[in-house]
Amino acid sequence: MSFPSIHCEDKNPEKNHEDRIIRVAILAEEPLGWGSGKHFFPIILQNYTWMVHKKTYSFNVKYIFDKDIVKGRLNTKEFDVLLVPGGGVGDGQAMMKGFNFSRKVRKWKKNISTFIKNGGGYIGICGGAALITDLKTGDKKPRTFLERQYNKSSLGVSCVSSYYRSIAFPLFYSFQKNHPEKIGAIAYVFSFAPGETVDGVRIHTGGVPLDFQICRDHPIFSDFAKDSERIRWWGGPALIVPENPDREVQILAKYPPQERADDKDIIIHAWNYTGGIRGLFVAFLKALRYIRKENDSLKNVFLYTFYMAGSWKLTDRFIELDYSNKPSITAEVYPNDNEGRILLCTAHPEYMVWWNGHITEMKNTNFTCLGTGLYKWEDIAPLSQNAKDELTHTWWMVRRFVAWAAKVPDDHLPPIQKEEFTEKDKSILLKNIFWDGTLLNQMENI
Repeated sequence: MSFPSIHCEDKNPEKNHEDRIIRVAILAEEPLGWGSGKHFFPIILQNYTWMVHKKTYSFNVKYIFDKDIVKGRLNTKEFDVLLVPGGGVGDGQAMMKGFNFSRKVRKWKKNISTFIKNGGGYIGICGGAALITDLKTGDKKPRTFLERQYNKSSLGVSCVSSYYRSIAFPLFYSFQKNHPEKIGAIAYVFSFAPGETVDGVRIHTGGVPLDFQICRDHPIFSDFAKDSERIRWWGGPALIVPENPDREVQILAKYPPQERADDKDIIIHAWNYTGGIRGLFVAFLKALRYIRKENDSLKNVFLYTFYMAGSWKLTDRFIELDYSNKPSITAEVYPNDNEGRILLCTAHPEYMVWWNGHITEMKNTNFTCLGTGLYKWEDIAPLSQNAKDELTHTWWMVRRFVAWAAKVPDDHLPPIQKEEFTEKDKSILLKNIFWDGTLLNQMENI
């Protein structure tokens, strides 16, 4: 996969520049069939070039899969950094890599840990942060199946913990009748219909764009001019830094000081799935018919069954997260001579943001399901042309994260600047921004 270079040149270029190519492995395995934004990262990184004094830097990215990691192809001779996206990659892996009885899982974890211990960098975005860390909950220890899987997925190389007040899967949480709110942040992940701007444009708007508090005492943000920045949040955890860490670790950003339950524009009620096993069976048949109609892959039948299971009831229970002022981005250095760097970000700087708007809850119909949406954003401010400004708003963060993890000197990090947006970028990403009116496009962007 190749993309056009973007150059940021010095006004007085000097001869005899030294070149450094930063080799980035992007984990691309989606073990549950649930999609991700992994394809955003090559567009943001591949062939991006910048110059500082007598040195030219550029990124070269390559997808890597579970089989590659198990075979030892993730190593510091071939790669400088491993980047783990969220969604179907990071969260999917966090669920599946909690099965520690598997020899292959143990070897997979060991090989990633060895990469970091040998000096490689690790960047975890949202679920990629949950994957590498253990999990703390409001009940002090994991109780639901999903909480236990997230906790057991830990690779044992980060001193930071993830935090969810509670988290459980919609449909499959056995106590949802009495405690539907316990699904926690997952309510913001699977459940959004395409949103709408005040001028009638329909866009994919899962999650919430939040104004995170920026801590500017770290090189990544030291020359950033503002005390807060809007980043897309889509169900990620908060982070917990130990009081007495065994290594250098810094908080780079925190969640807003206002708790979610106090913001009327983004607070949501929990829904309760009431369809039971019969509802899942009916959804399975719907999924089969839909796949036949769309000539889609049969491998998606279980994912579509999950999305199409109907019979939902809106409850009076609020989804409360307990995230206010908790860390959302951290940077740490593994405590050995190789000093591998780990950066965890619970938000999604690769995705678009938007301004204004509020979340409304959908009306209950005969076809209310996750696939058609339980919530919807309305009254969003008009977008820039092709949503370029909103989409690329925090791409500079991704580049700085990767450069820092690759041990680029503090004063050589990529610039904070407005983005170029090529026609090729548009053709790849517009289906992830603008809704084309189909259920398929809607489900592809959950």
